[in-house]
Amino acid sequence: MLPENPIILLAGSDPDLLVLRSSVLAAAGIWSLRVRSADQAFQIVGLVPFDLVVLCYTLDQSDQQRLAATLDSQGSAMRVFHVAPGDDCSATSFLRKVEQALAEPSCPAPMNLESSPARPGMIR
Repeated sequence: MLPENPIILLAGSDPDLLVLRSSVLAAAGIWSLRVRSADQAFQIVGLVPFDLVVLCYTLDQSDQQRLAATLDSQGSAMRVFHVAPGDDCSATSFLRKVEQALAEPSCPAPMNLESSPARPGMIR
């Protein structure tokens, strides 16, 4: 069951991908905010109660790790979804994976998603 009005933070360095993903989510009734750096994400994460943080492969790997570690260390209930190249080849596939991440409180690994052993709520 999805939260009533889920809010997602999209973090990545490619503005075109961010707009595309945001449009896909909006068409499904899911609100999202886009940031192009980890620093912008850190600024907004404390202000908005996100249900999910989507980290794009275009974001620097160290920034992805730093952001995920910070959310984890704060004891945040926000889940983190890492988008790998190919995860968003189709809008339907991307949306389905996001909906799965939102619906699963413990985020077990469905099909081609790999559960991170470092953080049970993290999906790669």
